Amino acid sequence: MKEVLLTAASILGTLGGWEMIKYLINRKTNTRKAEAEADSSEFSVLRDTVIFLEEQLKQKEERFAEQTNLVRKLTNENLELTRENSMLKTERALKLCERRNCAQRQPQSGY
Repeated sequence: MKEVLLTAASILGTLGGWEMIKYLINRKTNTRKAEAEADSSEFSVLRDTVIFLEEQLKQKEERFAEQTNLVRKLTNENLELTRENSMLKTERALKLCERRNCAQRQPQSGY
């Protein structure tokens, strides 16, 4: 029996007996530390991803605002040109004479 205990003690000594005892005592603490480090790195990655996505969203909102302003500008320009065209057609209709050889006809023609 002494030989078995002596053999076990020598094996423990060669394997770093004190370190093994510390490992067995601090097993739960070491597991919690490892999980905390993993969570910390995961949260860091998630935080970086959120920052990246917020920046992309900000850029897209700026592009959308620019495009919206361009569309509004072109729509206003189109409405102004439509209004002007309508006014010109109205003036032309008032001056246009349908009778042949009319002296007030604008522009003068043989019709």
